[in-house]
Amino acid sequence: MSRAFFLLLLCATLVIAADVSGKWQMTVETSMGSGSPTVELRQQGEQLSGTLHSQIFGDVAIKGTVKGDQIEFGFEGEAGGTKMKVAYKGTIQNASQMKGTAVYEGLDDKATWSATKK
Repeated sequence: MSRAFFLLLLCATLVIAADVSGKWQMTVETSMGSGSPTVELRQQGEQLSGTLHSQIFGDVAIKGTVKGDQIEFGFEGEAGGTKMKVAYKGTIQNASQMKGTAVYEGLDDKATWSATKK
């Protein structure tokens, strides 16, 4: 039992210690098609900030949170003259991989995304 507890504690420590700061290459699949934006993230504790670089939205500031292995971030941008809120939620799988779902308000509420750290 003590060995199982130790392993659980070790895993929890690794998850809590996750830092997603850095540059990430994303793949986003929406009902309107796919895209490959990059995102530069800065993490301070649970707080997340950064910039998303996209052909559709240009460069937009993002804000979010990281809690354990869960990540959430989003932004308000303009695409084709239409303002839109975008929200990403996902799971940090390891130090260089994460994936999840995204909501593009008024356009797609079932988009998916994945990201690989550069």
